[in-house]
Amino acid sequence: MATSANDLPSLTIGSGVTAKGVLHVPGKATVYGTIEGELTADEVLVGSTGKVNGKLKARRVDVLGQLGETIDCQESLVIRQTGKVSGKLDYSEIEIEKGGEFVGQLNKRN
Repeated sequence: MATSANDLPSLTIGSGVTAKGVLHVPGKATVYGTIEGELTADEVLVGSTGKVNGKLKARRVDVLGQLGETIDCQESLVIRQTGKVSGKLDYSEIEIEKGGEFVGQLNKRN
C-alpha cells in the first residue's frame, strides 16, 4: 500500500513562533510563524502570517504569506493573492493568483 503525505509526520509552526535551523519534515509543513534556515518537506503551506527565509525544498508549495531566498519546488508552486515570493525559484509548474507577487529568478525544470 502506498503511503500518502497525510500518513507521514507533519509540522505546524504557529503564529508568533520562530524556528531557526535545519528542519526535515517527511509530510506536510504548515507555517503561520517564521522559519529561518532550511526547510525540506513533501508539502509546504505558508499561511497568511507565515514567513520562510532561507532554503526551501518541497514537492508542492502553497504560499499565502512570505517566502524568500532559494526555493526548489519539484512539482507545483501556487502563489495566492496575499502571497509574496522572492529569490531564486526552481519549479515544474507555477500559478500566481491576481495580487500575488514574485520577484527574482525563475528556472523551469524540463
